[in-house]
Amino acid sequence: MRKLAYFALPFALSALSGCSTETTESDNVKTRAIWSNIYVTSGGVDSRVIAELNLTDEFGNNISLSSSDKLEASVGNVTKSLEKHTEVFDVDYRAIFDAHSENTQYIVNFVRSEDNVTLTNTLTLPAPFEILAPQKSQSFARSEPLVIEWSNYNTADKLDITLSSICKLKDGATQGNAEKFENITDDGKLTIDLEALEMFTGENLNTRQNCTLDLLVERFRLGNVDSNYAAGSKSRASQQRRLNDISISLR
Repeated sequence: MRKLAYFALPFALSALSGCSTETTESDNVKTRAIWSNIYVTSGGVDSRVIAELNLTDEFGNNISLSSSDKLEASVGNVTKSLEKHTEVFDVDYRAIFDAHSENTQYIVNFVRSEDNVTLTNTLTLPAPFEILAPQKSQSFARSEPLVIEWSNYNTADKLDITLSSICKLKDGATQGNAEKFENITDDGKLTIDLEALEMFTGENLNTRQNCTLDLLVERFRLGNVDSNYAAGSKSRASQQRRLNDISISLR
């Protein structure tokens, strides 16, 4: 499955956020009304546990933990409290662990004092890998195929690959685009026809200027979601590898 997103800079952040800028204290929300996105990411050095809590669904108010509630994550015999992290449009909770190898298990508990209940998600990391092709700062013509290759393949897991581009427009403005290829079979290779991508075919593009392309490859496993969270809540652990500054000629 492919997903395409467009955004005009410098408004990319607000366009991609998609979430509410309002915040509600957790003491004011019943457990069944809390939507969660709990995920683990590793870039091969360490791993991050991140929990996002919203009211009702992913577009609802951000939920900030009251003093009586807490989020904790455990890896083996190491348990850490998730600390609040605030960005312009979002609130989440994070902890960093040294562990990052295949099958590392993470247990994330949300302790709710008002309802006297602990919600538990369990996640395990897939196998690590490296991007073999293309190379950082490599140049391609739009007429060439983009061949993405990665190591340590043939796992039972799936991959998502996201292409993010920045191109110049004829009026001098800058436009960012993102296209996501989802649930890719882990066979070590994906070939993308650049000419077929809408991000490189817009009639307003300045074809005298090269576009820059960034690449994100994620091997992932879905985790369990505690049934006490709101419907549609998510849980996922992924190994992520990035490649930046690929140049795409439009002429």
